[in-house]
Amino acid sequence: MRNISAKNMGLITAAVMVIVSLIMFYKFNFSDKGATKIISYSIFTVGIVATLLIFKLNNAAEKTFKEYFSEGFKMFVVVVLIMAVFTYVFYKLNPQIFENTLVEINKYNVKDIDKTALDLEENNKQLRRAFMPMTIATNIIMYLIIGTLVTVCTGGFLSQKK
Repeated sequence: MRNISAKNMGLITAAVMVIVSLIMFYKFNFSDKGATKIISYSIFTVGIVATLLIFKLNNAAEKTFKEYFSEGFKMFVVVVLIMAVFTYVFYKLNPQIFENTLVEINKYNVKDIDKTALDLEENNKQLRRAFMPMTIATNIIMYLIIGTLVTVCTGGFLSQKK
């Protein structure tokens, strides 16, 4: 078996995640959330597990949990970085996603009798400023949490003594 570095596995995994997300959004008209996110998280998980299994199989020597975690971390950090850039570019190229979200939010805000038209306008301005940073931050945090959990669980399982 050929040794594929953690960085290269991260690049491959991120490329698959981006391609699948784009196909699901543009070809099959899926939302940018829901099933698309679940499939991306699943691909991410499989990529981490595959990276750690390749790491285990490439050298017969016993490895510690620390070595497995280090290898998994190298892989998932690459994916997180690429997915953060992808998220930014994707939402910049598809402003209609935010506009649709804003319409939905305004449907609920208009029903609130305590809010004036000025309040609604100010709320829209604040949402416009916060949307991109919050979306990117949320994605980064989710990928970091999933990456850490999968790496810890898989690394712990693979580092057990026989």
